[in-house]
This record gives sequence, C-alpha cells and structure tokens, in this order.
Amino acid sequence: MRTARLSIAFAFVTFVSVHGLAAQTVTPAPAEQTSPTPAAATPAGDEQTPTLRPPAGSLFKSIGHDVTNFFSLDTAKIMVPFTIAGLAAHHWDSAAVEDAGEHIPSSASSIGNMGGSLYAQLGAGIGTYVIGRATNKPQVALLGGDLIRAQIVSQIFVQGAKFAAERTRPDGSNNFSFPSGHTASAFATATVLQEHFGWKAGVPAFAFASFVGASRMASNKHYMSDVLIGAGIGIAAGHTVTIHLAGEKFSLGAAPTQGGAMVTFTKR
Repeated sequence: MRTARLSIAFAFVTFVSVHGLAAQTVTPAPAEQTSPTPAAATPAGDEQTPTLRPPAGSLFKSIGHDVTNFFSLDTAKIMVPFTIAGLAAHHWDSAAVEDAGEHIPSSASSIGNMGGSLYAQLGAGIGTYVIGRATNKPQVALLGGDLIRAQIVSQIFVQGAKFAAERTRPDGSNNFSFPSGHTASAFATATVLQEHFGWKAGVPAFAFASFVGASRMASNKHYMSDVLIGAGIGIAAGHTVTIHLAGEKFSLGAAPTQGGAMVTFTKR
C-alpha cells in the first residue's frame, strides 16, 4: 500500500511536468506596481520626493496566477529531470540516508533543519516585505513578496504530494516523508534570490539549500528521492513567481548517478 501511494505521488509530480510540456504561454502574474502618493502643495522652488509604496493587495492577487503558471513549459523543464533523478535515486534511498548521517554531525544538521524550515524561510520573506513597505523601498518589498509567494506555491504542491504518498519517514515518526518541505522551501528562496541578484547571491543560496537537503537526510527525516523532488518543486515555484524579471543567469537540473543523484548548474 505504501509503495502504491508513493507511486501515486511520483505520478502526480510527473503529471505536473508532462502537463507543463503542453503549455504554450505563461500568464504573467500582476507585479507589484509602484505609484506616487499625491504630494501636498509646496512653495515655489521647493521640491518634494513622492512616496512610493507597492500595493499590498497585489501580493495576494498574484498567488492565483502563480499556481496556474506553475503548470507551464518552464516548470516541466525543471521538474522532468528532477523527477527522473528522484526515480533513479529511489533505489539508493536508504544508503544515502546512512551516508549522510555518517558525514554530517548532528550539530551541523540542526542548522540546516532550522534554516530550511518553513517558519524561517517564510518569516524571512515576510520580514523583507514589511521592511520594504515600512521604509518605502519598492524593490525590497517586491523581493519580499516574491519570497512569500514562492513559499506558498511550493508548499501547495509539497503538501499535496505528501498526502498523496503518505510515505513513512526513515525514522518512522510519521507518514509525510515525500517530498521534503524543508528542501522545497530552501530551494524556492534560493531561486528567488538568484533571479533578483544573479549568481553572486544564487550560488551561496543554492549551496545552503543543498545543505538543507543533506541535513534532512542526516537527521533521518527524508530519503534522497524526497529531497530531489522537493528541490525540483522549490526551484519551479521560485522560477514561477519571478517571471516578471529578466531571464535566468543560470539554470538548474538533476541527473541520476551511481549511488544517488547530482544537481547541475548551467550558466546562460
């Protein structure tokens, strides 16, 4: 029964990927616009800088577009290799967990567990958004909004797959192992940072996201396939919410290797 449920979850992820291959267009989500606040009359010769504030309502209106846009060709290009890698890595799931536990001490994995949690990742996005609005910095608010949206979109698909699979965690604590929500959150944030700031922010962000995934295995909470599919969902979600920005600086993929899988970075 558990194997059947896991197969259903993989089928769900595959459906998202294949369905995206048939998509021809992506509907842009309404970006947070900036508009000047009417200024009071000032004496001749005096200048007043208009106050810019991104409208808060547009943040939540964009989420519906994000979910729709997730089923796109761009998403398929991301999810297909990660799904293939996850299926290939499934054979070495238990060995990968043991290997991670041997090489990553608990003190280090606890950092990855905390840093990759939804509370930390979503909290960082909310904090950035609030600071941007409070200080009248539209670009900071826009970044915070993208971080929040990426977390919401990634978790919609992560939680859907978790309830479909009901895969038991390596430590047997519950049946929500597949896919890894921590990994999805960390990779969603990394993708948004890369899209906003380029490789100088993207490389360390993706390195930390990879560490989060390894920490989840070292903590006996997730298998290799859980982490790979979580990473794919997170990257796809981050890419989906940043379609309003210029093209990618580099793209990511996954490929099966003997004894596991690898994540690849391709500079454009």
